[in-house]
Parts: sequence; structure tokens; C-alpha cells
Amino acid sequence: MDVLITREASAGLDALRVLRPAPSAWGLLIGHRRGPRFFVERIFPAAAGAVLPPPGGLDELDRLFGRKVIGLFAVRPGATLRKSLLGPYFYGRVFLDVRFSQGKTALKPFLVEFNRVFFLAPVPLAAGPKEDVHE
Repeated sequence: MDVLITREASAGLDALRVLRPAPSAWGLLIGHRRGPRFFVERIFPAAAGAVLPPPGGLDELDRLFGRKVIGLFAVRPGATLRKSLLGPYFYGRVFLDVRFSQGKTALKPFLVEFNRVFFLAPVPLAAGPKEDVHE
């Protein structure tokens, strides 16, 4: 498994760096999966101060986006937000930990997995054209 960030999604993540959202600001990853690769085509940031909706609300958002929500991203996520991802609704979806340092955007992708308990399994960013992927 790996995650590829397209130019449009990459630009959205860089825009977050400029806007400097509060820690644990989050949003949706919109894209698709093909074989073992997740393609993040764009991001949809949640409103400032928005809390993660319950699974029914997340499912409604997924329907609004044509069933293309492949996961969530969060800026400097806290333990509470990370823990809220560890359940059946997010199983098999991507979680993207976003951090900003020295004018750069650092991304750490994870996949929500299950082996007697739910956990975040690190997955690599796919190698692609330099402007498509953050390191």
C-alpha cells in the first residue's frame, strides 16, 4: 500500500501551511483507490473548530462527494483525534498527519488497520513527479 498526492491536493496542503490552522484542524481526503495505491486528488478542509462527526455524518459527507472520501487529514493531530479514527468506520481508509516546519509541508500517511484492535499502520508516500508528492 502507498499514497500518492496529486498536484491539486498538494497545493491545498501547501495553502494550509500559509493559513496556519490550529492544531488538530482536519479535513477530508478526496480521491480513489486503485490496487494497492490510494490517490489523493484533493482535500476538503473542515470549518474552523469543527469536530469530527459521528459515522452517520461522515457517511453523509462521503455520499455528497460521490463516495470518493478515502480518509482524513489533520494538522498536528492530538491523541484524541487519532483515537477517534480507530474504529470500524475508518478501517481501510487513509489518515494523513500534516505538519509544517521551516516553510515546508511534512506528510505522514497511515492506513487504519485491524489485528484484534484498530491501529494506524504507517504507509509510504508514492514516488511521483517532485511537485506531486511532499517528503
